[in-house]
Amino acid sequence: MRQPNIKLFGKTYKVIQIEFSRETGLIEKIIYQVSEHQLKTIFRSDEMITKSLTSTYKIKQLTEHPYHDYAYAPDLESLLIN
Repeated sequence: MRQPNIKLFGKTYKVIQIEFSRETGLIEKIIYQVSEHQLKTIFRSDEMITKSLTSTYKIKQLTEHPYHDYAYAPDLESLLIN
């Protein structure tokens, strides 16, 4: 089976690893390659923390964390492409 790619912010990246939830069977985490020596991660969540780090808000699309080098998305399956 061929490893899928992921399309984010108009660019296509190679997927390195996909982790699934044991309870739901849905994708919980995707690790993808940005460059030869840089990997990034996307986690499943429908909430994001505010820049003040004091509260959260609902998200409906891929959203980068304000202070870390990872992102959250409510639907990871829709980001994968062949």
